[in-house]
Amino acid sequence: MVQKQLCTRETGNRFKNAALIVYYVLESFVKLFIPMSMMKRKNVENQTVLITGAGSGIGQLLALKFLRLGAKVIVWDVSQDGMETTKKMAEEEKLNAKNVHLYRVDLRDSKSIYETAEQVKQQIGPVDILINNAGVVSGQNFLDIPDDRIEMTFKVNSLAHFYTIKAFLPDMIKRKNGHIVTVASIAGRFGVCGLSDYCASKFANVGMDYSLRMELAKANLDECIKTTLVQPYFITTGMFAGVHPGVFEFMKPDTVVDRTMQAILTDSQQVVIPTFFDYLLCLQAIIPQKCILPVYDFIGGFEFMTNFHGRQPLPPSSTTTKQTKIN
Repeated sequence: MVQKQLCTRETGNRFKNAALIVYYVLESFVKLFIPMSMMKRKNVENQTVLITGAGSGIGQLLALKFLRLGAKVIVWDVSQDGMETTKKMAEEEKLNAKNVHLYRVDLRDSKSIYETAEQVKQQIGPVDILINNAGVVSGQNFLDIPDDRIEMTFKVNSLAHFYTIKAFLPDMIKRKNGHIVTVASIAGRFGVCGLSDYCASKFANVGMDYSLRMELAKANLDECIKTTLVQPYFITTGMFAGVHPGVFEFMKPDTVVDRTMQAILTDSQQVVIPTFFDYLLCLQAIIPQKCILPVYDFIGGFEFMTNFHGRQPLPPSSTTTKQTKIN
């Protein structure tokens, strides 16, 4: 789709590519010594930001952050009560409630996503920043996960990303402006007992983000349409209630949101939270595979999900439920 709409970039210039590789490696090294707070940030005032799963947790906190910066925020969630809570929190902070737009949408249903996306375009206008944040977790061992739960995990955590991007990316291409944010997880880079479906869905997020970024670059769109991949460690939200943190402490929601906002506002391609996990993940690719199990045991990986009792499953989906805007 992207390739058909614009001519592709010039490729095959090995000398230019070699020079760019050296330049970007040096640039990355220099940035290690520059605090994120000192880096130039883009202005999102009056921009339209759509956040899925913004009725609770990280999505809710991101919505409030963008409202404080003067952005218009479109909240997508399956929970009407959750969305109303987000709006109430904005009102209590005396933020501009007119900038909060609530849409109840079932991310398990592609028809619901596309229909609601059309409502957004007609009622609000084009989306500048799309944040695919919504997620679910079953927390069961491989053979214990019901088939419908596996399907639901992939529909919400992975397939919904494809549908929302397909719904809003064409307008970004026409306007030559946009930003797509994929909230994945460190669990999308390694396996965890009791999270096989969740990990697989997050691996899918990582692969999709990398591939989309390459397609945008090939179509000469990478300078005007940005992508950011967010990969946090386990967070102390209801989704992972009861999970044992092992050697590493769980991330506080505010910390994850602050780092995510920094990455978005500085147009960073990806952020791993906390940063040192990025180096651990690189180490995983270097050490012998036989070392993986003892390392996993050392950090307490086998006990992560022993006492898991996260959020209750979503109610059965209903394709007959009309998706509506909630004022």
